[in-house]
Amino acid sequence: MAYAKGYDVSDYQTGIPGDASFVFIKASEGAHTAQLNWREKQAAARARGLVVGYYHFFHAENDVGDEVAHFCGAVGDVPEDELLVLDFEPYDQGVDDAECTRRKNAWLAAVKARYPNHKVGMYTNRDWWFRTDDECGDFLWIADYETEPGAPRIRAAWRFHQHTEDPLDTDVFGGSEAELRAWVRVPAPSAGPEGGVPPPASATPTVPGARAAPPPADDRPAWERLVAHVLSVPEGDYEHWDDEEGWDNHTRFGRQFGEDGVAWCVIFEWCMYDDLGLTGIVPKTDNVDSFTQWARARGQWSEYPSLGAWMNWRDGSHTEIVVAFTPTTVTTKGGNTLPAGGDGGQGRGVYSHTYQRTDSRITGYFAPRFTDTGPPTADPHDPRGGPRVGTSPAVRPAGGTGGTPATSRSRKMALVSKTVPSVVGDDSATVFTAVPGSAWINVSADYVPPGEKVSVRIDVADGRGTWVQTNQIRTIGNGEAAWLELAAPEFTRVVSVKRLSHQTARLDATLHYPDS
Repeated sequence: MAYAKGYDVSDYQTGIPGDASFVFIKASEGAHTAQLNWREKQAAARARGLVVGYYHFFHAENDVGDEVAHFCGAVGDVPEDELLVLDFEPYDQGVDDAECTRRKNAWLAAVKARYPNHKVGMYTNRDWWFRTDDECGDFLWIADYETEPGAPRIRAAWRFHQHTEDPLDTDVFGGSEAELRAWVRVPAPSAGPEGGVPPPASATPTVPGARAAPPPADDRPAWERLVAHVLSVPEGDYEHWDDEEGWDNHTRFGRQFGEDGVAWCVIFEWCMYDDLGLTGIVPKTDNVDSFTQWARARGQWSEYPSLGAWMNWRDGSHTEIVVAFTPTTVTTKGGNTLPAGGDGGQGRGVYSHTYQRTDSRITGYFAPRFTDTGPPTADPHDPRGGPRVGTSPAVRPAGGTGGTPATSRSRKMALVSKTVPSVVGDDSATVFTAVPGSAWINVSADYVPPGEKVSVRIDVADGRGTWVQTNQIRTIGNGEAAWLELAAPEFTRVVSVKRLSHQTARLDATLHYPDS
């Protein structure tokens, strides 16, 4: 893949190399340190039509509010398609890792609250990535110099990879320049009179931040666009918790389908097709048995996986969409499920799973007929004409997010969910950052031995580092849940959830916000 190339620059550099597709400009450091020449670099980058971002070098020993105020004051109002980044590598600052993490998360949340429509991400190196939690805002920019460009040695999803600092800090985006521009929604710069260099910025007066055109359309085959869309839906819990009824099956997918508050695994699949205008090739039903019968009657049933197919799990108990397969495995993604898969218990979110193709729990696959071309398939007799392959080709996710995700940092999110590590004690903390406003934390338990209860502790600090709720103990039995309304809604809050017992029990902690 031809990765988009870029650089990050500070006052130590006098300009931006000519082969850059994007640039990150250092705008501030700590609570007071300014950059003297960053505005000149900003003007040059905008004039060249580059994708632009700004970063703040973090000092964990300072008050988080002062750090946020310094960065936001320096950057001011910038277009929504310009990126904002925290440079997190707090070496030799006299602050332990846990406190660095708490302050890092508070910074990300506060800047996102100030710029709710911008992408706010984090830069760090492998050392600090493994020392902190997985909260990186809207995207991760990872530094790893001991590998090839585009192959950082981490398992987490990343957007940018800084792969060398010799002679300059040099980066790649995890895709082409067109994909980068689609992700940030910046069109390519228009060609000049000779079809090459864009004209000077002064040649065509524009409103600051205005863009000439929408991102390029996705012209891939329908099956590929469908799989790309499914892959782009962030994983996490989407349902709401009701104190009396528990998880309530209410999701944006149910509202889109017109039947909310019911089991929604099939509904999720229909919505994926509906989002791309493909409902003419699938039945509108909320029932696995119904679409199975529909497919069998039309010769669209197979014992083999194909991309975009609807898998029937346990003879009608669940379904997910096929997003990849190999000669021995099939990978699916679906709604109304759990990270543990179709047999993990009452589903409440969107998650991916990989199974052996010979798994007896897989009943078969509904293989929709796409109108343009058949998808890659493992079926040697697939009548749709798609290529018969042993391993399906990789599909890059679409640029969109597909809804209100568990990992979204927008103020309108309803849920953020994480699994509490299995370590008992202080090392088991799972950390959330709650933006100002009403919010509460819910903890649910599974795989707790009969008659026993797992204990958890919840602590809440405001963005200034003051504890507002401490030592909130909850005891939960198998299949039960407990909750805590967060105090200090006028502040950004950092929430810590710790397991105090039962190492083998599964604990899921979920941060809730109102829908509005």
